[in-house]
Amino acid sequence: MEIGPGEKGRIELPLGKETVLIHNRPVTYQVITASGSVIEVELPGGIEFKVTSAGDIEAINVNIYDKPKGPTEVV
Repeated sequence: MEIGPGEKGRIELPLGKETVLIHNRPVTYQVITASGSVIEVELPGGIEFKVTSAGDIEAINVNIYDKPKGPTEVV
């Protein structure tokens, strides 16, 4: 599945295999488990997020942030 900046998508995981997710933009991963737990992780671009499913992960929702348009304030 191709997910670009400013888009949202859903990733299905193969059982028992490590899946490495990495994006070049800031991203939020939302891991949804079979029991209903939701784990949300926000990472800057270029950081690996590794997941191995044993069948208890329903899916991972991904939101890739688009780069800011124009100048941004640095605090």
